Amino acid sequence: MTQLIQDSEAFVGRHLLLDVQTSSGRGINEPPTMYALLEGLSRILDMTLVYPPLVARFPFSASELSRFVGSLKDEGVQAKAISTMESLLAKRNDEDAGVSGITVWLESHAAIHTWTEENFFSFDAYSCKDFDPDKALEYVLSYFDVQSYNGLDIIRTIHAPQQVRVIGSAEHLSAEVTTD
Repeated sequence: MTQLIQDSEAFVGRHLLLDVQTSSGRGINEPPTMYALLEGLSRILDMTLVYPPLVARFPFSASELSRFVGSLKDEGVQAKAISTMESLLAKRNDEDAGVSGITVWLESHAAIHTWTEENFFSFDAYSCKDFDPDKALEYVLSYFDVQSYNGLDIIRTIHAPQQVRVIGSAEHLSAEVTTD
């Protein structure tokens, strides 16, 4: 278990950053899974939820394009491009394009962004209140069939150098890490 910082004048927060490759699509395109992950993480890290998690499955922005195409049709514009756009938008609404979720804590935030087609997600959690990054890592990874992961556990400081710990699965830890 990672040691938590106690009363350091330089400490301003802990930041956990993860990039994760999964071996299956389990959970990766499911808004209810992301909601449960973010809400549960708040609980296990003893963070104060300002708002419930906000989770959206893409393509969310397709609705704006649909309205735009609809307004062109309402104006009487008739073109093959409009019917092509309508069919592409209909197809896109059925595709698995990923999920993004964020939760705002009184102490800061946690966020996740998935790339469904790649079985990949990025996650980060930052808090001015120290937390156990190993506990957070174990909890987040438990929602997915993890193939490999890599990331950083950063103790952010003021008037002192940051402390950075590289974390990851065995294949990623063998890579050389350099800092300037």
